Amino acid sequence: MATVKEALAALYHHPDDSIRTAADRWLQEFQHTLDAWQVADSLLHDERSNLETLIFCSQTLRSKVQRDFEELPSGAFRSLQDSLYALLKKFNKGPAKVRTQICIAIAALAVHVPVEDWGAGGIVNWLSDEMKAHPEFIPGFLELLIVLPQVHRCSSFFFFKDQDSYVTEWCLATAP
Repeated sequence: MATVKEALAALYHHPDDSIRTAADRWLQEFQHTLDAWQVADSLLHDERSNLETLIFCSQTLRSKVQRDFEELPSGAFRSLQDSLYALLKKFNKGPAKVRTQICIAIAALAVHVPVEDWGAGGIVNWLSDEMKAHPEFIPGFLELLIVLPQVHRCSSFFFFKDQDSYVTEWCLATAP
């Protein structure tokens, strides 16, 4: 985790262009590692993380969910969902850039797992239940509601053999 913070500090604050370029390259490579899942998640939950770290880690986690979900063990959905949900509540009031990345990650997670993993009615009913139970987090929930159809409509987020039928199944199962 310290290495990520050091690389971000170098990227944004070091006066030497070659150092900034090397830090950028290292951070990009880091985002493709298995360790990026845990490090990004931990730094997002860390109260001492600065804005640059939060933005980088939220983008990393979003990217991992969208593109590298298959790296996770099959039973990792629930803990990832719980963590992303905790982060959505944590960043409910901002920073907006971080909250948006978390919302996109949750929406992308919904694409990767069967509808029933979200409970009866899928993510839409899950979200409705959470809005009723925790109205103090409605701004974050509403943003998630806004990005859900955008994520599901954008084919660049899907990496399924039969993605069209999966998306159709998701839409039919979660529509009110």
